[in-house]
Amino acid sequence: MQFFDERFRKRQMRFRRNYDIIDDLYKKMEEVSEIYDATIPDIFNVCIEELVSSENIVLYEKSEGERTAPHTILIWESNVEGLESLNAKYGVSIRKLVNIAIRNVFEKK
Repeated sequence: MQFFDERFRKRQMRFRRNYDIIDDLYKKMEEVSEIYDATIPDIFNVCIEELVSSENIVLYEKSEGERTAPHTILIWESNVEGLESLNAKYGVSIRKLVNIAIRNVFEKK
C-alpha cells in the first residue's frame, strides 16, 4: 500500500485530553483550519509532533494580558508519549510544552 503510505498518516490511538492553550494561539489554529483541509486537532497534533522531533524548546515571555482557556483535544498516542518524554527530560510542564509547540510553528519563517 505504498501509494497510500505516501499520502496519508497511519491511524493511531487518540486520547481526549484537556490543555490550557493561549487564546491567540488557538485563534491562529482556527484560522489555519479554515484555509487547509485540517481540523484543529490535526493542526495541534502536527505542532506537537514537530516539537517532539525537533526538541526546540524555547521559553517565551508571557505577554501582557495573555489569557488561556481549557480546550479538549484528541491527541495522538505518540504525541502523548512525546510530551511526557520532553517533560521528564527538560522539566518543562506539559501545559508550557503545548503552547511552545504551537507558537514555534506559527513563528517559523
